[in-house]
Amino acid sequence: MKKLILLGAAFLALQAIPALAEEGKGGGKGDRSQKFFEMQDGNKDGMISEQEFLDVGKKRFGAMDGNKDGNLTKEEAKAHHDAMKAKYKENRAKMKAEKAKEAESTEKPAE
Repeated sequence: MKKLILLGAAFLALQAIPALAEEGKGGGKGDRSQKFFEMQDGNKDGMISEQEFLDVGKKRFGAMDGNKDGNLTKEEAKAHHDAMKAKYKENRAKMKAEKAKEAESTEKPAE
């Protein structure tokens, strides 16, 4: 069953690669494909082997498996999703604050 889940996840991720590979699309975030590739390329040889791809899936599965019993429940999947969503919001807020601070520091003082 675990193999089926991993293979399904791998298939879905492979479907996303062409979309991620389109440099410059999606609001200037073309480096996403590069980051995605670098994350998958474990030995940094410029290629992603099947094993490297599956290793990333296993790592993600392990992060989602809250009680480490080798199975994912809907509750574990939701808890992981909620945690990742909260982390995303926190990072987004930090980025906005940094941009605001940067914009504030580059404004010319009133004369």
